[in-house]
Amino acid sequence: MRQQSSTWFHGWNILLRCAEFRCHDVALKYASTAILKHMPPSSDYASLPGPDTMRRSIVFPEDAFESRADANADAMSKARHWILVLNEGRNRIGRKIMESTRATSAKQESDESLAAQYEISFDGRRYEFRQHHYDVFRDALHYSVAEHAKSGFLGDDAFQPSWAAAYQPTDEDESMMKLHGIAFTDGHFFYGGYRYDQLRDAIAFAADHPNL
Repeated sequence: MRQQSSTWFHGWNILLRCAEFRCHDVALKYASTAILKHMPPSSDYASLPGPDTMRRSIVFPEDAFESRADANADAMSKARHWILVLNEGRNRIGRKIMESTRATSAKQESDESLAAQYEISFDGRRYEFRQHHYDVFRDALHYSVAEHAKSGFLGDDAFQPSWAAAYQPTDEDESMMKLHGIAFTDGHFFYGGYRYDQLRDAIAFAADHPNL
């Protein structure tokens, strides 16, 4: 069952969609997704760049919460941080960082260097800053930059830079994927409109639900 709520924050509409599901241990969990849609700028801000597409966060089942309120609070917090960073696109530090990430030369090295500077790690699939996980490096960077800019922010002295090579299926994996019609994109497996972190889960579902 899904529930959703909508609110406005600094010129953005935040739509929260909360889903509940049963885990393998039968425990009920909640995961909320935030969808951001930018309101057309007023005449006073017509010259400022404004996103013309939606931004969507993703919550993985293993990061789900015990209550709907906690799931919504987490998604709302992330959404507001994104909005503050996006609205401060003219900020010198933010502009410098985003220009760096758009550089075409040595992009991998640039991302890895920025990740180390802003306490972001990459396990080959997802980017992590503190307890938060992201599919896209720029989203992790946005959030981390906003946190570092806060008054009184304290760095994590225990942080150790970690940047793994991006995961790619093996030849054997690809053979199984082709057999079951499973696709692989941006570190995730897809079948029948569903996304999986692990190939074995996608194969198990595909075997029970062929030709989706």
